[in-house]
Order: sequence, then structure tokens, then C-alpha cells
Amino acid sequence: MTAPRHALRVIKKSARIALRRSPVMKVGATVRRRAASGLASGRNTLVDSVLMPAAHGSAARVQYAAVLDGHTLNLHAALPAGTEAAEDPAARAHLLLVNGDTRLRAEARLQRDEAGRMTVAATVLLGEEIGGLPVTTGRWTLGLELRDDDPAPVRLRLLGDGPPDYAGPTRPLATCPRTGRRHRLGLTTAGQLRLTVAPAQARAEILRIDRSFTGAGLLFAVYGQAVTGDGAGQPVVELVDQQRRQVLRQAVEPLPGDDTAWRVTLPLARLLATTSGRQTWSFRLVPGSRGAKPLDLGRHDHDLTAPRKVLTPPAFTVRAENGTFVQVKPQYTRRGALQLVCTPRSLGTT
Repeated sequence: MTAPRHALRVIKKSARIALRRSPVMKVGATVRRRAASGLASGRNTLVDSVLMPAAHGSAARVQYAAVLDGHTLNLHAALPAGTEAAEDPAARAHLLLVNGDTRLRAEARLQRDEAGRMTVAATVLLGEEIGGLPVTTGRWTLGLELRDDDPAPVRLRLLGDGPPDYAGPTRPLATCPRTGRRHRLGLTTAGQLRLTVAPAQARAEILRIDRSFTGAGLLFAVYGQAVTGDGAGQPVVELVDQQRRQVLRQAVEPLPGDDTAWRVTLPLARLLATTSGRQTWSFRLVPGSRGAKPLDLGRHDHDLTAPRKVLTPPAFTVRAENGTFVQVKPQYTRRGALQLVCTPRSLGTT
């Protein structure tokens, strides 16, 4: 890279950091938080004062709803008072998902809470590929179906006031780690609970880092983009030295029994012997299919806001081919891309 281009990259990065830390951005974030808080409060009042009374016993109030681990829908709802079907010992409950003419049903549980109210709880696996409901991309409206000995079921809408609040960085995981599809719960304009299923985004997700005394292996899965491994379209992983802008190419191999999982072996012992200074390596997948864009290898499915601090795998030591020992510390950038920071050290150094 030429000096002017490198200087331009440094200026652009410094400008982004300064803008992110500026008081103007902090004011904007405060305004957004207050607006979101006011919107949530107003929506809660709307549901309690208008929508629930207007339902006249035909709607249940959502107490909790979230998609956990990327593909498990958890739901708790309070039934309206006087729901006769729920009082029958033989009554059964189902969660109903409707998308156009398609209706899917999942088993739910009827129970009483501490206040004596009838409630319903459901835990539903989403995705036919993993043995769950065959939901497809699109918007699904959620409701309840109560059935007793009478063949005609009682159908209830599910009304809510938005997702629950969470303290700290942890949030429900919306992206399925198996299929890559994204699941998001929201509300219709009438306050009814809705599940939006979106297709997988193109990305390469780190599954595991295998460490050894002479190198490392990266196991990763690819979502939302075809990766071919035949003929001239053989996929490769580019190893990029951030300090020296050195780019090396390493072949990848598919994992048996999984069309989306791949492995790349990193010859760290050879790479670290080329220089005595500190090296920071990042990785990007170049798919074999024509026209596909390169993908950074990383962890993008986590539910944490500080992956570099929280998700950092343990460091390990590699013996380079020139006999030196190098500490290799994996870390994730703010965007989730994996980096290996390699620092030479003398024997006996901790």
C-alpha cells in the first residue's frame, strides 16, 4: 500500500473514532433512549387502556416473549378472566402461527400463576431443518387456540407492549446458529404479537479454534452465501497481516457430514518465523462461487456488546520455526472479526 493511501485510511479511521466519541453523538443517543422509553410507556398504556378492553375477552396479555439461542421461541401469556375452555380439565392449548393461508400449531401448557390466574406457556423450536416448526421467511401473526371436548376451538389474540427490558449487555439471540435465519418478535399496529423471519445474511461464523504447539485450526460455518469446493472455484482463506499488509492464501477443506462447515489450518510456526516483531493476523474467506464477495471470519451471532472483552478465547503459545516462542492471543473486533495478536517472548516469560 502506498503512503498516501495509508495516510488516508488513518485519517478516515481517526475521524470515525472522533465522531463516535463526540458530545453530539452522546446527546443523540440520550434523545433516542428517552424517545424509546416514552414510546414503550405509551404503547403499554394503549394496550392496557384501549386494546385489552376492546378485545372483550378475546385476547390474552403477553407477559414475556423472546427468541432465545436463535431458534427457540419462549412465550408466557395471561388468559382473560372467564375463559371457560381453560377451566376444563381436558382443555388443551396450542400456539398458533399464521402467515397468509398457512397455519402452524405448537403445543402449549395451561397453568395457574401465584395470583390464581390462568396462564399459558410455550417453548417452540423454529425451523424444519432442526426438527422444529417449518416456519418460512415472512411475517407470522401469533395467537392461541384452546380446545376441550367441543370440536370448535376458542381462538385468542396475543396482545403485548413490546419486548422485555434487559439490564447489561446480554440480549436474546435472534439469529439461528444452525440455519442462519433471523427471528425477530414485534407488534402489529393493533398490538398483536408478530414473528418476522428473515433469510440468512452472508457471513462466516467461527465455530471453534483448535490450538496446537505449531499452529491453529479454524472451524467455521458459512451462512447466506454459496461456497463451492470443486474445480477452479476452490474457496480459500486470505491471511492478512495488519501491520505489514501482507496477504497469504490458505486452502480450506469441508467438514464431513456438514455442507456449511469448513476448516482452515493456519501454519503459524512458519508465518511467525518471518519476522521478530509483533504481528496481528485477520482472516477473510474468498468463496469459490463467481461474483461472491469475501467474508470476514469472526463471531457475529453473539449477544454481547463487548465481544473483545467478553468473548476472548484463551491465549496459547506457538514455537516458531526459528526457535522463538510466540504468544498468540485471539480477540474479536467491534464488528466481530477474529484477530490473532502474536507477540514474541523469551523463555520463562509469563
